[in-house]
Amino acid sequence: MFRRIRITRMHMVQAAVLVIVVMMSWGKRMGSSLMSPLKSTLKHELDINNTQWASLISMVWVVGTISPFIAGLLLDIMGAPLAGAVAIILILLGNGVCAIAVGARKLSIFLAGRAIYSLGGGAVFLVGEVILLKWFKGRQLPVAFGCISTMGGLMAFSGPATVSAVLVNNENITVPFWLATGLSAFGLLCFGVYGIIHRSHYAQDIELVDPLAHGSDTESEFESARSFSSKQYIDEHSVDDCEGKKLPVFD
Repeated sequence: MFRRIRITRMHMVQAAVLVIVVMMSWGKRMGSSLMSPLKSTLKHELDINNTQWASLISMVWVVGTISPFIAGLLLDIMGAPLAGAVAIILILLGNGVCAIAVGARKLSIFLAGRAIYSLGGGAVFLVGEVILLKWFKGRQLPVAFGCISTMGGLMAFSGPATVSAVLVNNENITVPFWLATGLSAFGLLCFGVYGIIHRSHYAQDIELVDPLAHGSDTESEFESARSFSSKQYIDEHSVDDCEGKKLPVFD
């Protein structure tokens, strides 16, 4: 009933790629989840009102909307490894600038940091999707996307959890932004490992994998039905020769 699963080196490489795609966006996910729990504190520290806060959030959304298009152009020119590294560096710089701005209580610097962060944040997901499309074929692909979505949702809790711990034990609200910066640096380090994998022979081997080899059950059922129909036709329209072999009869 259950097919035997044989784990190969390619499967282990694919698992490593999946983990790397998750880690490369951890700094972005945490940075985006900090804004809501820190809203009142940031408004007080930056001395802004609700209108200015709404303008800040709108600016982030506008930049994040445009950045995937720019990332698509960079992917076509530079390839996934280099474009992904640029996106993670932008997230790292954006989180770091935001931490400095909160410490200095400068709204203009904070706006610049969020703009840099949004440029990288909109691009990093596109790069991750392109990497998944390269390394996972057929029925593997939806499973990979499901794992990414689940782990990404779990990572989104890291921001509010960190804010709660910091506000209880420490009044320095720059700590969550510095932690997001550190996670971005860790994601960049992990993505460096992907650069090594991308240059290995596994990257060439995965391109040779036929998607139909991991194809759908419908395809397999179609092939089985077609084979059965052909066999049934021969059995019904044939006669036995002297050696007992089936010979087709043509009308």
